Amino acid sequence: MKKQVLYIILTFVFISCNIKKEEKNTVNITEPKAKEKPIDELKNIEQNGKSFYDWYFKVDFQYCGVVKGKNNLCALDTITYFKNLRSLGTISEKFIKKEGERLQGCAEFISSIIFLEYEKEGLYENPNTVEYCPDFSYMYWINSQEPPSSFSVKNVKKINNNLATLDIYENYDQKDEPLSKIILEKEGDIWKIIDIKFINHEETKTEKIKIYRKWQNSVVTLHISEGGLAFEYHGQCMYFYPIKKISENEFEMIWSNNMDCSFDNGTSNSFNLNNFPTIGKPFAKYKLKNNILYAEYYYKDWVKKYSEQVAENVFTSKYFIKNEEN
Repeated sequence: MKKQVLYIILTFVFISCNIKKEEKNTVNITEPKAKEKPIDELKNIEQNGKSFYDWYFKVDFQYCGVVKGKNNLCALDTITYFKNLRSLGTISEKFIKKEGERLQGCAEFISSIIFLEYEKEGLYENPNTVEYCPDFSYMYWINSQEPPSSFSVKNVKKINNNLATLDIYENYDQKDEPLSKIILEKEGDIWKIIDIKFINHEETKTEKIKIYRKWQNSVVTLHISEGGLAFEYHGQCMYFYPIKKISENEFEMIWSNNMDCSFDNGTSNSFNLNNFPTIGKPFAKYKLKNNILYAEYYYKDWVKKYSEQVAENVFTSKYFIKNEEN
């Protein structure tokens, strides 16, 4: 009887060990995970690359307006424009920086116009609008005054892991015409637009603006020649100043009291300052940049007093081209 019990126990132990061994050697086989469908990167490049023109058409080609700025003057509303671009999520800061530089001259010009005058007359009556703000007279990003019926994307290319391009075609009268090339750069995992270049667009060769010509602000006209600088208050009042040439785009104005005018313009007043303009010494430096004439005054306190007590906007920091139509 004891032998039978011992046999049963040994048999049970043997069977248990074999079961555990089989469980240990058993490999759990699971179904392989289905591979994720790879992202079609060219489609992604196309979608992000055309996002600018999708937005441009949506806003009806109007992307940058005029608002009331400081001191009741106008301001070019680049803040809203750049905010809208950033909200797309596909525009690089490199592109926004280039846009800021491109619009700088227009922004400077706009900021010289009184907002109430702008509300009454707009910008179209001002001859300098075309000179400084051509975007207000035609649709810059389609390079035309006539909007196309649609646009399309062609030639999507991935140049390398960080650079891609595509071409934008515009459709007029059921015919596709090449318009611009979009250049994208990968930032992290996102393809973003860094530049837009026009295709087959012949740049209009404009005459290079020279410093020796007529310039103006809201009060005076500057007549600049290699022989000197004349401040014209009106047709019967001119003040003349010698100049010292620094370069083709820069000169110093030398103070004088030479004038042909029926009234005293107040420039001989010292305003009880210790440092005031002296005949024969440099008064200011003028420099041409972005078709704007910038003035740097050596007697800042005197200019401030003159503006407060005699006349505003004679000695300003910026002067703009005076066209014959002005």
